[in-house]
Amino acid sequence: MNLIDKIKLYLYALFVEHSILNIFWKNFHKVDEGVYRSAQMNPYTLKEYIKKYNLKTVITFRQDIEKSPLSVLEKEVCKEMNVNFVRIGLTSRRLPKKEKLIELKEAFKKYPKPMLMHCKAGSDRTSLASFLYLYWNGKIEKAKKQFSFWRFGHIKNSKAGIIDYCAEKFLESGEKDIIKWCEENREKLQKEFKPKGFWSFVNDKVLGRE
Repeated sequence: MNLIDKIKLYLYALFVEHSILNIFWKNFHKVDEGVYRSAQMNPYTLKEYIKKYNLKTVITFRQDIEKSPLSVLEKEVCKEMNVNFVRIGLTSRRLPKKEKLIELKEAFKKYPKPMLMHCKAGSDRTSLASFLYLYWNGKIEKAKKQFSFWRFGHIKNSKAGIIDYCAEKFLESGEKDIIKWCEENREKLQKEFKPKGFWSFVNDKVLGRE
């Protein structure tokens, strides 16, 4: 890909996909030893972070990356820098199905660390993945803190709040297998959860989150 094409893609990402916000707010945090979370970075910032943290793997939770200019550029950066680029497409408006949860769990085991995971803003799908990583590694108290508005920008009263509603109900249940429990209860939880219209508008339309 030549420089002009890269610039066109980047400008589209900034002004059409609302990614201009990510220039100022990287939402970068340490989840655990060798595991980090963030918003999706522009290619130049991603290169800096790959070098600074010696990243070996980048996991994106965006769905159709071929239609996302920033994801196309991100993939190019990872290839150029010999970093594993892994896509596990998730949505924050509905709970993931069993197959996606299994895929995520296996990716955490398979791919080398240090590892960076992100969605678009690093607030919703990334919060869920961070919760799951910590839960599967026996760090329950740290897992509970992954849905914070003040630290990560997760808006629990929006439609995306279904993910921490699920996590909360799972922990209350006393069950141990979150994949099995989520599969058995996902439709029930979707019906129970009642998002607030104003916060969903802010999350979906104003912030442009997926």
